[in-house]
Amino acid sequence: MKLDLQPIRPHALAVRTIPDAADELARALGLPAGRRALGIVTATSDDALFASLDQGTKASPAEVVYAKSFYAGAAHPSGPLSGECIGIYAARDPAEIDAALDACLGYLESEAWFYGIATAGDPTRPVAFFPHVIASVGRYLAPLADVEVGSSLAYLIAPPLESILALDSACKAGQVRLAKWFGPPSETNFGGGYLSGDLPSCEAAARAFAAAIVEVCGHPIARGAARGGGEAMGARPPATAGGARFQALDTGERFADKPDHLTHLVDDASLVPKTHPRIVARGKLDLLQSSLLDAQGAADADGAAGLVGELGEILELARALVGAEVTGRAMPVPILFGMGADEIREATHHTHELYGVPFMYPDVRQGPVVAKLALARAIAREAEIATLLAFPPARGLVTAPPARPDLAQALNRISSALYLLACRYVAGLYPGSRRPLGPIRGWKPGPA
Repeated sequence: MKLDLQPIRPHALAVRTIPDAADELARALGLPAGRRALGIVTATSDDALFASLDQGTKASPAEVVYAKSFYAGAAHPSGPLSGECIGIYAARDPAEIDAALDACLGYLESEAWFYGIATAGDPTRPVAFFPHVIASVGRYLAPLADVEVGSSLAYLIAPPLESILALDSACKAGQVRLAKWFGPPSETNFGGGYLSGDLPSCEAAARAFAAAIVEVCGHPIARGAARGGGEAMGARPPATAGGARFQALDTGERFADKPDHLTHLVDDASLVPKTHPRIVARGKLDLLQSSLLDAQGAADADGAAGLVGELGEILELARALVGAEVTGRAMPVPILFGMGADEIREATHHTHELYGVPFMYPDVRQGPVVAKLALARAIAREAEIATLLAFPPARGLVTAPPARPDLAQALNRISSALYLLACRYVAGLYPGSRRPLGPIRGWKPGPA
């Protein structure tokens, strides 16, 4: 469901830095030791600023030491530069403050927006709400929401009645946990909460939150039951015979029979299109397992029993990846052939010293085993990219880790391990196999 909502863009009203705070002010603010540089900002919207302050902690070691909403909201500021809230960073030096403020203000202007929807009773006064999703939460909001840094978070805020109804819909729309509830009224007379879960679930929750508010605005005085779980707006579908077992994660729609174009993300209540990034990544993992089996068959036909066993280790790791992606369980650090993750990566840079094999370009005369290993490696790299797309980092941060760094690392090391096996094979290190007859061409390191 796509909602046509008007953004209410927040703005910073005043920004100042203090290179070295006075002792008395440092004590009053409870500044951490060695953090005397301050950055101060006021803005027109409190929740937008709080989300933006969190963004600053991803770009700088600066810490948020003070963040408060002002009473009565943006309509009743104490002055033209007051707005609705204030935030203060503390850092070791002004450069760290500048980096945090740059990230904060950029996010405030381009990402952290409230939205408005007119009501049936008074179209001139829109209801403002904040259906915001943070793909990878930073050091400020993570402890407030009691989640790990890097977790996905739905930050959902609305006026009092709307916030409660919409939060109920959001909780029913995806596999999320209500990490913190803001019971109305807050200082600004709003309410809402933080919902934690994986990124697709948080996004589905935010959409359901917005859809519920749109419905309330269209029919403020209604005695019927609240719309549940992000049901599509308009007339509710009639109840189906035998019940509605399945539910679409994206819209909250329910079905008695599963449509062929949808599939399970986790369970019957989380159906998604087969083009969903996580489903695409699962397909790549399946393809990787098939290519590993194909390479094992070629190695077995060649008599390379040791290579068959080592490919079996990689295959078990690939199967574990499938389970970890579906269930959300963390992957252990990969160990293959007795080598840890760092050792595998290091070995790929020293194949000439280790095996007498340069940075190798596979050749047709090296036979089917090398061809199968090269293909499996290429598929592993495709699976890694698909996984990174399915679990992206925070938007706009090149250095931020993906939401599932454990999956990405395991796939990266599988790719490296397959390259190592090809180098070892052409070096003749598997007893029982024929040594490849083709040339070993590639880049060799120069003299020390």
